[in-house]
Amino acid sequence: MIVDLERTTTKDISKKLVSLRSELGATALGRVLTLLVSVDESFADTAVAAANDATHLHPARIVVLVRTEDTENRLDAQIRVGGDAGASEIIVLRLSGELADHGDAVVTPLLLPDSPIVAWWPSNPPEDVASSALGQMATRRITDASMASDSRVDLGLRCRFYALGDTDLSWTRITRWRALLAASLDYPPFEPVSQITITAETASPSADLLGAWLSAALDAPVVRDTTKDGSGLISIRLDRASGPIELARTQGPTAMLSQPRQPERQVALLEPDLSQALADELRRLDPDEVYSTALCHGLHRVYQGTGQPETESTSTPQEHEMDENSAFVANASMGQISTHPTKQDVADAVAEAAMQQLRTAVDHRGVAHLGLTGGSLGIEVVRSITDLAAGDPVWASVHLWWGDERFVTRGHDDRNDQQAFDAGALRWGVPPEQVHSVDAGNDIADLPAAAANYATALAASADSAGEQSAIAAPAMDVLLLGVGPDSHIASLFPGRDEVLITDSATAAVVDSPKPPPLRVSLTVPVIQRAKAVWLVVGGQDKAEAVAAALKGMDQPAHPASFARGTQETRWWLDAEAASRLSS
Repeated sequence: MIVDLERTTTKDISKKLVSLRSELGATALGRVLTLLVSVDESFADTAVAAANDATHLHPARIVVLVRTEDTENRLDAQIRVGGDAGASEIIVLRLSGELADHGDAVVTPLLLPDSPIVAWWPSNPPEDVASSALGQMATRRITDASMASDSRVDLGLRCRFYALGDTDLSWTRITRWRALLAASLDYPPFEPVSQITITAETASPSADLLGAWLSAALDAPVVRDTTKDGSGLISIRLDRASGPIELARTQGPTAMLSQPRQPERQVALLEPDLSQALADELRRLDPDEVYSTALCHGLHRVYQGTGQPETESTSTPQEHEMDENSAFVANASMGQISTHPTKQDVADAVAEAAMQQLRTAVDHRGVAHLGLTGGSLGIEVVRSITDLAAGDPVWASVHLWWGDERFVTRGHDDRNDQQAFDAGALRWGVPPEQVHSVDAGNDIADLPAAAANYATALAASADSAGEQSAIAAPAMDVLLLGVGPDSHIASLFPGRDEVLITDSATAAVVDSPKPPPLRVSLTVPVIQRAKAVWLVVGGQDKAEAVAAALKGMDQPAHPASFARGTQETRWWLDAEAASRLSS
């Protein structure tokens, strides 16, 4: 049944829905989510059809917001139920005039209560989807870079404004490619990949994201071979010493997989259509951490592998925008910058943001991991958290760690954990067994055992991904790090071997350039496993170190340049620490 309501209100729409459910004997109890679709008039019919097909397995209330060209302030609606809506209810809202800018207010009364909300922009999404009015309502936000006029500009924006819950259908379309390639690497010989070669049309966001995922996972360079427009993604080759693994499309929904010591295999490689890709995304409502890693920590490798000579004198505004966004992606791992007037302002802002992160993590997974840092500003953050949230119920599900510790006796004023306890951390309400302090002591002979014991504690709390990695450790939801005037983080100092350790979760530091001389530190692999790495820095004496670390990734002379998270890297600076960034 299709019911048209012209010049209507959300109140009348709600009444009509109740009436229709009564007439048809249908209820909303079987709806598992609300799908919000924001679309232009030109693509509305296609979006409605795709949403309807996608929700056959995920019965939903589909609310489609269509912006019209009409300047009159009015709301026209169409309700589809029963056979015309399959397993869902469809409400198409055509917004005209100024009302088109207030879709969130119009749609709010039509959301299903106590159900997840997914937002989908089939084309022309806002630059920052998570901060948009509809995006703030949703737990998942779906875009489609393949519909953008320039997919690299669009992916640059997706990276720049990435937030937990974002995803893109260009990523969804390579799920089968990813599964086949991952499975092929499970066979011997187990060798490193020296180069990744992608053959695809120039404007293929799926190819870019696939290369980004492989490069981030395998730590290998990417080469892009381009084919004619419209050809899509053709093949992937992973070069290894014993011979390449190659997955290449043949005809129709099939591909050929070849690898050393294995016969060639024909495999199914059907690319999902729009409704199938959308249905795949509706199957999961949790954040896609692998997508975020590919987007913000692998995509720059793909762009570096396909760089074109600069042509400033002849570039169009669109090309200039692409260059800016590609450059942002290339440096996205260096992080976002939040500047505040004073150190206290920084501490208060970090405390509030950290509590939001921890609550979100506990809501999603039932557990959260927080890494604390020492130093004057790190301890101010602890005091601010104490003032803000001591006794909050979330602490019962939080594990506390430290990025490094001074190897001195228990209770010594130099110990980072003791400084945190003195600042109120013991009043937060974290169970004692979830407070993971480094062993105490002052004998150099006991230092290696203290580092090993801390690594064992990290491994015992590792998530499933961490258990399978070479470095077993939890992916901390927030890891706070201070930065020294020499650009050191934790107890990783410039020009020292500890910065380059890749085969251990912890480092035993002897003869530290900064007293006390004996320390235990997290290593770079554990730091880079954290979901959010926040560098908390204040003071004019840190300004040069901040500016130097932000000039490039992985500079041994500036250990802070190694600090980055899988989902977020943020520099929290006071005005003095940020004073050299413009120079």
